[in-house]
Amino acid sequence: MRRLIPIFVALVLIVLVRTSAQEMPTAQKWENVEWYVVMSWQFTGEEADSAATIFWDHLNPVIAEVLPGTVCLRVMTGEMGVTCFGPMEGGLEDMTWEVSPGDLRFTSVFFEREGEAAEDMFRTLGRAMTGWTYNVALKHTGGM
Repeated sequence: MRRLIPIFVALVLIVLVRTSAQEMPTAQKWENVEWYVVMSWQFTGEEADSAATIFWDHLNPVIAEVLPGTVCLRVMTGEMGVTCFGPMEGGLEDMTWEVSPGDLRFTSVFFEREGEAAEDMFRTLGRAMTGWTYNVALKHTGGM
């Protein structure tokens, strides 16, 4: 009986290797998907409340104007923070930019609205920010 176990295991491995070799996947692009950006910021410390106020009163209106379809949520548990998600207008092609046209549009609208105070706001945000994530996600819009 002890001799049969290694033989049985060897036969199973041979069958698995042959089966997997015959069923190799082929290259396949995503179809019927929309690409999204998901960004999160966490604020702590003495300036956390100021950072949250700056975000909601000054940055969020610019996000709404420049990035239509973007939704920002106030995080209510854990560290104080914000999570925003919205469509990537150009899909994954948007990731080929070091500085995208959308980034430039956002920055120019923000500085146009806030003037010299914009730099101070960014400094406050930077001092209060303890974490930041940027992810790309997809939404299936049909069959795969």
